Amino acid sequence: MDRDDSEETDDDRTGTMLARTWVIAANFRTPADYGVPTAPSFPAERRADGSLVLIDPDDSTPVMTVGKTVSVRR
Repeated sequence: MDRDDSEETDDDRTGTMLARTWVIAANFRTPADYGVPTAPSFPAERRADGSLVLIDPDDSTPVMTVGKTVSVRR
């Protein structure tokens, strides 16, 4: 069955609710009170081609590779 991209799926709704929970938890500085797990921390390395790679500390495999990083003001 083809899906119209404008239709919201269960995964979309779940992701929205999870994002909302993270925002609430971050604003009140008590993520554990909302059942939000601690965010993972990954070592990063910059490759010769300029890409940034986040590494799994357990088995040294790449978790995420970013080709072009962007500075973000928080």
